[in-house]
Amino acid sequence: MKSTRSATALCLNSAFFGYYAHAGFVQGLTEIGFVPARVTGCSAGAMIGALYCAGVDMNEIVRLMLRLKRSDFWEGTWISQMVKPFLKGISGYSGLLSGKKIRNLLEPYLGGIRFSDLEIPLGIAVSNLTTGRRELRMEGNVLDSVLCSMAFPGLIEVQSMENQEFIDGGVVDHEPIKELILDKNIEQIVIHMIDSSSASPARSPLMRAFNSSVTIIDHETRELKNLLATQHKKKIIRVETITQPMGPSKAHLGPDSLSRGRASALKNQTEIMHHPRTRHQSQRQNRKKQK
Repeated sequence: MKSTRSATALCLNSAFFGYYAHAGFVQGLTEIGFVPARVTGCSAGAMIGALYCAGVDMNEIVRLMLRLKRSDFWEGTWISQMVKPFLKGISGYSGLLSGKKIRNLLEPYLGGIRFSDLEIPLGIAVSNLTTGRRELRMEGNVLDSVLCSMAFPGLIEVQSMENQEFIDGGVVDHEPIKELILDKNIEQIVIHMIDSSSASPARSPLMRAFNSSVTIIDHETRELKNLLATQHKKKIIRVETITQPMGPSKAHLGPDSLSRGRASALKNQTEIMHHPRTRHQSQRQNRKKQK
């Protein structure tokens, strides 16, 4: 008898405060019966991917997102933030937030869990400052890797793990799929992309330059991934969710982003579930739940 293990992997991309849309998308995937063979995530995608792969109930993930407040992750006041660079010293300052509150928020769900404990294999993209390379973490402590992948430069301090320093994986790789393309067991990759960019360009020339640089790098690497996927005969399905611009003070927009992410999964159900092995695995999983 042939194995009915899914041949489709899922990638949740890097997106500034994209937790809501990713949670909604995974919620939608759960509703249509999609079960990925592997998951990769970066930044916001790493957080939602880790919760999902750890087997946290999807309704609980959604509840966590909807009750999230600025005070759940923001540290101090504007005064303490102004003083922080002087207390730390210019050479030791690397971000507004230490990440401790985010760790406390996720500890009940991911505390003590290692990659080998996960129900679904997971890879988390990080940028290793010590080695100067992008890495896909698949071993060790999951929560440590999630925090490293979420360390957006300037917002969250450089994170230390295993005597090395890390920042947001999205700095160099918005959609970590290289390893999925090279995996012989994967035939199809579903990528959830979040576009929350403002319709009008940033006023600051520095921010415009930064945003344009990131966009150019993203387009170039995406073309290379497409070529690699074609070479290895892998199908890539990119599903885009357009949300309103998100940020630390825009949690009130979270429900709308979550709803849009869910709608993206439902709208693309036919294409996502098209692969026979993906359908068979999902049917098998549903029968287990019913028992």
